[in-house]
Amino acid sequence: MDEEKTVLITGTTGLVGSRAYEYLRAGTPWTVLGTSRSSGACVDAAVDLTDRAAVDELASLYSPDVVIHTAAVSRTDVCEKNRDLCYATNVAATRNLAEVFSDAKFVYFSTYAVYDTPDGGCGEGCETRAANYYIQTKLLGEDCVRRLKNSVILRPSVIFGFLEHEQASKNYVMQLLDNIRQGKVTRSPRDQYFNPIWVDVVVEILCRIIDADLRGVYNIGSNEDISKYAFNRLVMDCLGLDSGFLEGIDSASLDVRRPTMGTISSAKVQDELGHRIPPLAGMINALHAASAGSIARYLSQE
Repeated sequence: MDEEKTVLITGTTGLVGSRAYEYLRAGTPWTVLGTSRSSGACVDAAVDLTDRAAVDELASLYSPDVVIHTAAVSRTDVCEKNRDLCYATNVAATRNLAEVFSDAKFVYFSTYAVYDTPDGGCGEGCETRAANYYIQTKLLGEDCVRRLKNSVILRPSVIFGFLEHEQASKNYVMQLLDNIRQGKVTRSPRDQYFNPIWVDVVVEILCRIIDADLRGVYNIGSNEDISKYAFNRLVMDCLGLDSGFLEGIDSASLDVRRPTMGTISSAKVQDELGHRIPPLAGMINALHAASAGSIARYLSQE
């Protein structure tokens, strides 16, 4: 990993973008630049990516070898209620970046939720289908990127981690912590299965993919299938949290439909990189070891 590169990361006020920014700056010789709509500790340029002129101006300042596009509106309820915002952020912004930085290696963060089969366990060749508007926009974003000569489409399962600001509310662990701090119960489906993965592991795999110059579509998730309720219970147990703040529910009671068997296979990326994804409990324990003090302080805040 001694080759010099300039890497542009979008969405660096979010969980994945900010952690990728920190990880690549600390662990690689690459020049790393962060962008977001608003300012922040990991933001070198505040840019509205839905504005083509603003993206053109960004290109006049920087010529990245790699673009990592993490910026998105990912809350399904927000996407259903504000479709214009969702389309502009998830599709138009992706198209702007792909067209302006077409010569760069382009890494696009899509979602595991593009698969919708009754059995789960989807590999990258499984059929995709939009079960809701958010997923529809992510598939359209994939189309913008797929036509590039050097692109990677990542379809991660739910990514978890600790990030102490409001943008982290999309993250399952932060939702748990926020609810506990407010004395609220987290309602979590017992019948929706997925393969959650720690953000630090995702960023490590991302770095390996760039370094190996892989191309194509890759799933990224833990190797264990687990229900969302069981995952939240495991997080609470590992972090020493009160499980009384967790309630198991049936997904039929939720407003927005998501695939029930949202499980994926990450064999392809592990085989091509020669690198194994750690066990889920180990990832949660590693999160606890890295963030225990910060989590305790966060929970003590009014």
